[in-house]
Amino acid sequence: MVQRFTRPDLRNKDVMRFASACFIAGLLLASVPFAKAQTPNGTPDPQGWAPGVTVSPSDGWATQSRPADEPAAPTDDAQPSEAAKEARKALRSTLSGPGLQVTAKLTDDARNITSDLIWRIYSNPQDRDTPPELLSRHTDNVLRAALEPGLYIVNVSLGQAHLTRRLEVKPGRVTRDVFVLNAGGLRLTAYAGEKRVPNKSVLFDVYEAERDQSGQRQLVVGKLRPGVVVRLNAGIYYLKSVYGGANAGVESEVSVEAGKLTEIAMAHAAARVTLGLVNRPGGEALPATRWTIATPEGDVVSRSVGAVPSHILAPGTYKVTAQNGGREFVREFSIEDSQQTKIEVVVQ
Repeated sequence: MVQRFTRPDLRNKDVMRFASACFIAGLLLASVPFAKAQTPNGTPDPQGWAPGVTVSPSDGWATQSRPADEPAAPTDDAQPSEAAKEARKALRSTLSGPGLQVTAKLTDDARNITSDLIWRIYSNPQDRDTPPELLSRHTDNVLRAALEPGLYIVNVSLGQAHLTRRLEVKPGRVTRDVFVLNAGGLRLTAYAGEKRVPNKSVLFDVYEAERDQSGQRQLVVGKLRPGVVVRLNAGIYYLKSVYGGANAGVESEVSVEAGKLTEIAMAHAAARVTLGLVNRPGGEALPATRWTIATPEGDVVSRSVGAVPSHILAPGTYKVTAQNGGREFVREFSIEDSQQTKIEVVVQ
C-alpha cells in the first residue's frame, strides 16, 4: 500500500524527488500498489476508498528530471535579436562544418526514441540577465544541426517530459551525445460506483506535488480526458478529477516511474439530481427557470437554466433556489452516493 507522505522543503528538489520516487517504487514492488484518495477539502475519504494503481513496464515512456546544474527550458516566443539572426544564418550556411548529432532515450538501457520528439537549440548568453534565444526547432528523431563552434543550450521534449543541457561545438568536429529522459507515462480513468464514467463527463488536472512559496501547486497539464497517455518527468504528482463539472471530485498523489506506464482509476462518490419547478407535486415543470445549488453554508456549487436540468453532485445536503417569473422558491434536499433522484420545488 502506497502511503501518502509529505516531504520537507529542501533546497535540492531534484534529490528529494528522486528519493521520494525510490521510496514509492520500493513499496510498489512489495505489494499490489494503491494511491491514497482524498476528498476535495484534503481530508481522507470517509468511505475508505483508494484508487487502484497498476504499474507495468513499457518501451514507450521516460524522462529524467532536469539536473540541478542544467538550465531550465527557455521559451521560444520572443523576437530574435540581430545576434540570433546571424547565428541562424550560420546554422544554415555551414551544413558541411561542425555541429551536433544528438539522440534521446527513455532510460539508460532503452532503445532510442523514434517519434514525437521536439528539439530546440538556443543561444548560450554570456550575461545571466540576458535570456537565451531560440536558434532552431527540429522534429526529427535524431537532432542533426550544423553550428558554429561555441556553447549552446539544447532542449528535448516528449509530451510534458523534457530535458535541457548545455553542449559545446568544437572547431572541425561533430559533437555527439545522448539525452536520457527517464520519463514515465500516466493514463487515467474514472468510475462512479462500479460503472466507468463517460469520457466527456470527467476532466483531470495534473499538478506538481510540491507547493510553491504561496502554497499553490504548479499545473503540469490540465483538462486531461480519460484514456489519454501523458508523458511526464519521473517523480511525484498530485491529481485532481471532477465528475460532472460541479463538486464530485477526487484528489490523489501518485508516483510516475521512469520507463513505466502508471494507470490510475479514480473512483467518485456522486449522485445524479434532476430539478423541476412545479405548481403541484408530479406536475409539469415550468420552463425558463433559473437554478442555483448551494451548500447549507451558502457556497454555490452549480448554476443552470431550464425546465428539468440535471446535475452530478457529491453526496451531501444542499439548498436549491429556483427563480421564475420574478419569484424565488427555495428547498433543501439530501442525496447519497450512486443515487438518482428528481427534486421538485413546488410553487407556493
